[in-house]
Amino acid sequence: MRSIGNKNTILLGLGFQILQLAWYGFGSQPWMIWAAGAVAAMSSITFPAISAIVSRNADPDQQGVVQGMITGIRGLCNGLGPALYGFVFYLFHVELTDSDGSEKGAKPNMANPTDESAIIPGPPFLFGACSVLLSLLVALFIPEHTGPGMRPGAYKKHSNGAQSHSHSPQGSGAEGKEPLLEDSSV
Repeated sequence: MRSIGNKNTILLGLGFQILQLAWYGFGSQPWMIWAAGAVAAMSSITFPAISAIVSRNADPDQQGVVQGMITGIRGLCNGLGPALYGFVFYLFHVELTDSDGSEKGAKPNMANPTDESAIIPGPPFLFGACSVLLSLLVALFIPEHTGPGMRPGAYKKHSNGAQSHSHSPQGSGAEGKEPLLEDSSV
């Protein structure tokens, strides 16, 4: 993340995620599924980069709130995603079991066997790839260089010679200051 930046890391991770989901969607051989799984590992760099950007842009007293919101949204998506995928499987009449109840390999069974050659193996994954494509388009608008000083409404320390407040004991010098307290507004 350090060498290419947080925004580019997010874009790279989302690109890997689109590739992974499309590969799952069009994959028809077992080796393709394993290869898509390797690409899925590369897409895992997205979440830490998003957390880093949010951490840099949030006020110090709001760090826990914003990180909790992001983790909560991620957990909600991890919970609702499989249900949504199941619904998309249902919409495309894709069944993952044979009539005898055993699981099939790479080719799903359809309600109408004559249409079996026209099916895309993984419609939910292609739906997910389209969703990630929308996320990628949104991520393109993330500002390149952001930080606490560049935020609108960011805390700015104003020093007035007449009203100088010290948060350290008198006469303690520089070694007595605590760096976290010298920037607080208390």
